[in-house]
Amino acid sequence: MPRQGVYEKMEMQRLFKSVLRSVIPSAIQRLYPPRCLMCGRPGRDGADLCEHCHQQLPFNQTACAHCALPLPPNTDADAVCGRCQKKPPHYDQAFSAFSYQQPVIWLIHQLKFNGKLVHARLLGELLAECECVASMSVSESICILPVPLFRKRQRRRGFNQTIELARALSKKTGWPMELNRAVRVRETSAQTGLDAKARRKNIRGAFAVVETLAHKHVVLIDDVVTTGSTVNELSRVLKKAGVEKITVLSLARAPLNR
Repeated sequence: MPRQGVYEKMEMQRLFKSVLRSVIPSAIQRLYPPRCLMCGRPGRDGADLCEHCHQQLPFNQTACAHCALPLPPNTDADAVCGRCQKKPPHYDQAFSAFSYQQPVIWLIHQLKFNGKLVHARLLGELLAECECVASMSVSESICILPVPLFRKRQRRRGFNQTIELARALSKKTGWPMELNRAVRVRETSAQTGLDAKARRKNIRGAFAVVETLAHKHVVLIDDVVTTGSTVNELSRVLKKAGVEKITVLSLARAPLNR
């Protein structure tokens, strides 16, 4: 076949693939329109959540400007909690989309313990709607780093929920994901039920950076932050490895008395 003919065939294949990528998602959406995961009504703006249920979500509107801990409603927007004033965490800033209340607890548990990965898509899209995401400059060298699970625990569960959340966020923002630069090097006991001191001791030395990150601003993704021990320890290791700025972005921030 003449070289010109080869080029024309390659161009036709490229155009065909481009059309498929644009047509198939819209066709699927027409055949199977999104339904609210909470009530079954039609979803809003292509999401698996209706407007009514969206308004019922417990948005974390008043929170510590450093660690995202929920604060009383009348607190100043730039207020910093007593814990951060006494001992600032290793990360530079943190944002949580919601406080740890229903129905967010149900949405997270369906993903984490029942393997409902469709919940990850919705929750990741809700993360992308956070004001802090829009405020981060597109010119910054940003990457997304999901908090890693120990490999045995991930095999038992079959997935890492933070990776699934990060996929949806990456698709919405265009920020690349880094999945293999930081790892959990030892299996820790579950943090649930431990107080803040025990959580810090439990997670100490659990992470390692195996390859330097090219991006200077890392957005750490976690599902639920309680005392912040896990993201703080990972941030300490990342800062030691040369990362300049760390933003923690989580679905929910739980109260410290849990």
